[in-house]
Amino acid sequence: MAQTDQVNRRVALILAGLVAGLVAAACSPSSPAVGRPGPELTCGWRASPPPAYDHVVWVVLENHSYGDLIGAPGTRAAASSPYFNQLADGCGLATNAWSVTHPSLPNYLAMVSGSTGGVTRDCTPAQCPQQRSTLFDQVRRLGGSWRVLAESMPAACRRTDANPYAVRHNPPTYFLAIAAGCRRWDLPMGTTSGGRLVDMVHQGRLPSFLLVVPNQCHNTHDCNVATGDRWLSEVIPLLVSGRDYQAGRTAIVVTWDEGAGGYGGQNCRTSGNRSCHIATVVVAPSVAAGTRSAVRFDHYSLLKTTEDLLGIGTHLGHAGDRGTRSMRAAFRL
Repeated sequence: MAQTDQVNRRVALILAGLVAGLVAAACSPSSPAVGRPGPELTCGWRASPPPAYDHVVWVVLENHSYGDLIGAPGTRAAASSPYFNQLADGCGLATNAWSVTHPSLPNYLAMVSGSTGGVTRDCTPAQCPQQRSTLFDQVRRLGGSWRVLAESMPAACRRTDANPYAVRHNPPTYFLAIAAGCRRWDLPMGTTSGGRLVDMVHQGRLPSFLLVVPNQCHNTHDCNVATGDRWLSEVIPLLVSGRDYQAGRTAIVVTWDEGAGGYGGQNCRTSGNRSCHIATVVVAPSVAAGTRSAVRFDHYSLLKTTEDLLGIGTHLGHAGDRGTRSMRAAFRL
């Protein structure tokens, strides 16, 4: 009898330990019970932003205005881009975001350098090389790393078009000072099911700054919005499923280079023209689902925000203007 009682006590202690372990796991900060990101929960699972960000990712699409993409249920915009609207509802949407100008190229130059460099047309790197500091330089000086992953680009740092790859959407190819870095870090993306982007995410090797450049179909330039929306519905879940995003120190911005229409050299910074109004969604663990900001942002704001998130102490060009607003406070970054 005494031996039986002793066994019973041991069993009771083991069971108590198991229960305690399960309770502790449920209360642990890393437990799914407090909001680790699953497929259904991309944003809002972290109560406050991290003290510093390890990674910032941009995904830039093409040539559709805000009203073409964002709309109430039942509208044409919502029907053509259901995933993008779902992402906007589940994360943060800048309702008052603007391009810098038209056409494509000067907007990309502005995003990474704080200036259009006087460019008012789409030209090749050989026709309009640029010679000023960039976000890529800033990241390297801080000891970080950058990558551009361009879909359908046939070789690293390709400086001419190769349809459906368009060089004007690949800004490092234009800056002479980073020529060596361009050949090393401006690389073909692969697809959403295999290649460098997939490997980078699965291995937890996102760089400090990553620019994802879809091809001319998936960026909604040559194909319809629904096609780009389906591509986006594969890319964003891929990014947020990786260990880098789930560590809580990665921010993703999905934006468009410009809206539909406009003219070369147009000053979109002071315009209310529909062709300058773009859709921009901010994705991060600390962004509360359904966040909306009516603050006026533009591509210089995107640059300034990225510099701030990565701990870069200076702002390039117009990113440093007094009127250029950071997106950090609006989206709790």
